[in-house]
Amino acid sequence: MSFSRLVATPGGVEIWLADLDAADGGEGALAILSEDEQARARRFVFDVHQRRFVACRAALRARLAERLGCAAGILRFEYGPVGKPALAGGGTLRFNVSHSDRYALLALGDRVEVGVDIERIRPLTDMNALADRVFSDGERAALAQVPEDRKADAFFAGWTRKEAYIKARGDGIGMLAAIEVTLSPGDPPRLVRVADQLDEPERWSIQSLSPVSGFAAAVCLQRL
Repeated sequence: MSFSRLVATPGGVEIWLADLDAADGGEGALAILSEDEQARARRFVFDVHQRRFVACRAALRARLAERLGCAAGILRFEYGPVGKPALAGGGTLRFNVSHSDRYALLALGDRVEVGVDIERIRPLTDMNALADRVFSDGERAALAQVPEDRKADAFFAGWTRKEAYIKARGDGIGMLAAIEVTLSPGDPPRLVRVADQLDEPERWSIQSLSPVSGFAAAVCLQRL
């Protein structure tokens, strides 16, 4: 079972959803992974995390192989400075993957850089402290105005939008605080600003996704 449900096609990019607990994460899936992927899988302490990792990588390979018309096991990846994967040898296909709990999202695009993020919405006892570290002044002010029963939704809307942008760029989470996005309920998803990079909001578009109940998600696309 690969990423089996197409949930959105923003800007021509395909967004696929996989239920990792319903996918093959056993020896058959492990066998099609590369040696470095197998080594990463074996480093997980808990079986559920290992199976989800294997299922996600095998599902990624299956979907990419279907798109490229080749065997899943022959695909090779290369990684950017902070780990963003790409197909080795170039080509025009771009992709990005995110997973949280039992679900994973895959974004597939042609000639367009893309980032995707999914997070399970959950109560956070340290939400304000975390927002102080990674949210901008504008985002914290917006979050403070959200009714208490909607704060978790707003927080994870902002978090996934920021993460999707960072992943599209191939950067690290160290720049979270330099990014400002809209997050208030009812506000359209948008990259508001990036510190010292005034042209970034014009270069990228952000969209929110609702792939499965109880989860927040977002995709960031490069404007061509």
